Amino acid sequence: MANTTTYLAHLIALWLIWPILLTTHSLWAQNSDQAQPNVIVILVDDLGYGDVNFGLAEGKAFRNPYVQTPNLAKLAGESLVLQHHYAASPVCSPSRAGLLTGRTPTRYNINLYIRDNRDDDLIFLPGREVTIAEVLQSAGYQTAIFGKWHLNGADWEDPKSWTGWTGSFPKQQGFEAGMVSKENPHFTRLLKTNTQQHPGDFFSVDGKPLGPIKGYTSDIITEAATNWLKEERDVSRPFFLYLPYDAVHIRVAAADEYVSRYNTGDARKDAYYANITHLDATIGNLLSSLDSLNLTDNTLLFFSSDNGPDVLKKWEATYYCYGTSYPLAGQKYQLYEGGIRVLGLVRWPGKIAPGISDAPNSTLDILPTFCELVRQPLPNDRPLDGVSILSHLTEGKPIEREKPLYWQFEDPREFVTIGEGYDRRLDGSQKVDKPSPVVAIREGNYVLRGFQNKAFTLPTEFTLYDVVNDPEELEELSKVKSDLFASMKQQLLEMYRAVNAEREKTAVEIEQKVSQLE
Repeated sequence: MANTTTYLAHLIALWLIWPILLTTHSLWAQNSDQAQPNVIVILVDDLGYGDVNFGLAEGKAFRNPYVQTPNLAKLAGESLVLQHHYAASPVCSPSRAGLLTGRTPTRYNINLYIRDNRDDDLIFLPGREVTIAEVLQSAGYQTAIFGKWHLNGADWEDPKSWTGWTGSFPKQQGFEAGMVSKENPHFTRLLKTNTQQHPGDFFSVDGKPLGPIKGYTSDIITEAATNWLKEERDVSRPFFLYLPYDAVHIRVAAADEYVSRYNTGDARKDAYYANITHLDATIGNLLSSLDSLNLTDNTLLFFSSDNGPDVLKKWEATYYCYGTSYPLAGQKYQLYEGGIRVLGLVRWPGKIAPGISDAPNSTLDILPTFCELVRQPLPNDRPLDGVSILSHLTEGKPIEREKPLYWQFEDPREFVTIGEGYDRRLDGSQKVDKPSPVVAIREGNYVLRGFQNKAFTLPTEFTLYDVVNDPEELEELSKVKSDLFASMKQQLLEMYRAVNAEREKTAVEIEQKVSQLE
C-alpha cells in the first residue's frame, strides 16, 4: 500500500510539474536554435585614435586627459581592445563600403565621399556587392540599421530610387528595418543650419521621409534602435544591428549638461569634447538596454570609427574639429596611421576575453569573420581583401593573411601639424605643397606607402616605416631594410594594378548602364 501511495504521489508530482518541464524544454530549444549570437556593429564618425580616455595604465594610447568617455572606458574593460585596428579608408563613404563588403572600396569605384548636395549615380555601392547584412540574412538573422548610410548618390526624394537599378539603398543591401540618412542627418538641404540638433534628413528603410526630429542625433539614433530591440524585433531570431552614428562629424552639437563639463577657454573645443561625451552617454544607454533585455551575454558587439579625426580650420564648420590621432601621425584625408588607424573594441562575454591585441586587423575583416561565425560561405565570385579573425578574437591565435592589408585614396591632402601630445592636430588653414601617399600596405610591423602625381597611375615614390616602434613615423627605413622594401614594393604594385583593373571595369559598366537609361 505504501508503494502504491508513493507511486501515485510521483504521478501527481509529475503531472503538476509537466507544464514547467515543457516550458523549460521550449526555452532550451529556442536558445539552442539561437546558438548563433546576436551581432551589433557600432561605427562612429570621425572619432580620432586619441579622442577617448580609457584610463589605461600602459602606453600612450586611449588616455586623452581632456575628454570624458566613461561608458566607452567601461566597454573597453569588458572588450578585447584592438590597438592596431584600421578603417578601410581615410574618408567616410569608402570606409563604410569596405566595412560592409570586406573589399577595398576602390574596386567598385568608391574612392571619395559621396556628396550630399548632388545626385551622382556614377558613384555608389553597387547592388551586386554582398554585404554583411545579406550574409547574416541568409543565416536567418533579422537585420536593422539606424544612422548614416552615405553609400549612394541616387535621388532619395524619388521613391523609385529605393527599388531602382543601382541597388545601393539599405533595403536592397540586406537591411529589413531601420532609419537612415544619406550623408549626415544634420548635413542636409532640408535644414538651414548644419547642426546635430533637430536633424531633418532621416528616412525609413522603405524610403519614407521622416522630416525634422527634435533632439540630438546620437540620442535619436540610439532611442530608435533600442525601441526596435524592445518592441519590433522577432525575439525568436538572432539579429544584426548596424549603428553608424553621425557624431562626432561636424557641425557638432551637444546638450548643455555635457557642454557644462568643459571649460577649456575655447567654446568650440568645449563643443567638440562635449559631443564626444554626449555620444559616449548614448552608447551607455544602449549598453544598459542590452542588459535590461538580457541580451548582453549572447551578443557580439564590435565598435569602430570610419576614419581619423577631421582637420581643424579647413573650412568654416571645421573650426569645431579638435579631434586628435595622437600618438599617431596624420588625420582624415591621409594614408598616414592617424588617418586610417582607429579605435577597435570587440565584446562577447564568455567567448572573447577582455584584454589588448596588437595584431594588425581591419574593418575589411568583419565580413569574413561573421561568415565564419554563422557558418556561411564566403562570396567566392570576387576577391576579398579581409580575412576571418574569429580564432584570434576567441583563442588569441595569430591572424593569417595571404596578402597585406591594403588602402587606396586618390585625393589626399597635406596640412601643417600644430600642438603637442593630445593637443596635436592638423591645421587646415595651412596647406602644405608636397606629395601625399595615395596607396599603402601593411605587413607585420611595417607600412609601405606609394606616391604619384596623377590619379590612378602607378606610384613612383615609396616610403617604409616601422609603425609599431615608430608610430609617429619619424625614421624612414627604405635604405635600412632594402630587401623588405623591395619585396613590399612588388606586392603593393601588384595589388594596385589588380584593384584598379576592377575599378575601371566597374566604372565602364556603370557608365554603359547610365547611357542605356538616358
